[in-house]
Amino acid sequence: MQRLWNTVETFEQDQFTVEISWCYEDLPLSAVFETPEEIAEHQLRCENYTDTHYVARVRAMYDDVEMGSDYLGSCYAYDCDPAEDIRNGIGGYREQMIDAAMEEARGVAVQMLDRLKADFLQ
Repeated sequence: MQRLWNTVETFEQDQFTVEISWCYEDLPLSAVFETPEEIAEHQLRCENYTDTHYVARVRAMYDDVEMGSDYLGSCYAYDCDPAEDIRNGIGGYREQMIDAAMEEARGVAVQMLDRLKADFLQ
């Protein structure tokens, strides 16, 4: 299934372009909330566009190529837009996600350099 990602923020960090985006979550709210009352309340809030159940994504790009990424599912923007929730830190996970995507991107870049050296300098 193709997801439609909504870009919230793009910025440069080290040698990479970091892109933070969100899309609607497919996982039912019953997997997030425990009681039938909580599920019904949050379902209604999402249907009324008061809240949003979403997936957050951070990508670390180099020259328009994704080198690293991190995803966090079942984020819940309570009484705000997902973009606002992301700007507010996704409940403390935003920086962790950026760090994870950047770490992966650096590792992929080093592996790519090693392969390029092996393929072109021998």
